[in-house]
Amino acid sequence: MGDNAGLMSAWLQRLPLVVVSAFLLCAATARAQEKPTDTKAAAKEHYTRGTSFYDLGRYDDAIKEFEAAYQLKNDPAFLYNLAQSYRQAGNHERAVHFYKTYLRYVPKAPNKADIEEKIKTEEQLIAKGGGTGSGTSPPPVTTTTPPTTTTTTPPGNAPPPPVVTVPPTTSPLPPGYAPPPTYTPPPAAASPSGPSDPGRKFRIAGIAAAGAGAVAWVVGIIEWRRAVSASNDIEAAAHNGDAFDPDVQSRGKSAETAQWWLYGLGALAIAGGAGLWFYGQHVTAAETTTWRVSLAPTLAPNQGGGATLRITF
Repeated sequence: MGDNAGLMSAWLQRLPLVVVSAFLLCAATARAQEKPTDTKAAAKEHYTRGTSFYDLGRYDDAIKEFEAAYQLKNDPAFLYNLAQSYRQAGNHERAVHFYKTYLRYVPKAPNKADIEEKIKTEEQLIAKGGGTGSGTSPPPVTTTTPPTTTTTTPPGNAPPPPVVTVPPTTSPLPPGYAPPPTYTPPPAAASPSGPSDPGRKFRIAGIAAAGAGAVAWVVGIIEWRRAVSASNDIEAAAHNGDAFDPDVQSRGKSAETAQWWLYGLGALAIAGGAGLWFYGQHVTAAETTTWRVSLAPTLAPNQGGGATLRITF
């Protein structure tokens, strides 16, 4: 009896340490999961600035922002926007690279035919010996003046002035005006990867913690039965006039103490597990309803049309 009481006492001394360690591990996991949220906010900030620079025709600045956003979140939409920005900036080699990289990640993109046509056009420009710069200035407008015709006129008659025909130049678009695009924008490009589930680890940890709490309650009930059994033995000995056995009393007290410890720790584990499970549900819902991608056309003066993938965070 004395050995059993000693083992129970040693087990009770270690139990709080085990439970505290489990809770510290869950807390560390929760802190580790907070980093993607901060990363997503930073990616959104870079994307917003990149879109603004693209709309303003500052393609070099847009490239920097889209690259920073892709480094934080590897979404293929940023690759498409980089290709569009490099194409508008006149760097055809980099544009081809990012178009092909985008198609490698999204092989069944709804706008695949349009992208392949752009790749063909860009490669033709590269073959002609241009397209590695990153300037944003439109190509100069060339005008052709036809040669004048010299005719012999009779003396005393002044020759008529030469007729010079200058083709009209392309003037910038007036503020607030944008001609309609000459193509129908393709539907939104979908990300190749399925919806992520960042809250799954929290839910698993919650279920494990709740399960441990339930086990603690079951063991607590067993200890309660042992305490009741010891109490009944003491009462029966007193009723029969038998000698008092101190081991039975020690066993009953140890079982009663263990019972309340297990009840308390079990309740804490169940409550913590429920909290982790609901937090995991919240994280998953926030992630799956955050990112939406759509293709939006853009028009720049003297440079034709384009499009960027618009991402809603």
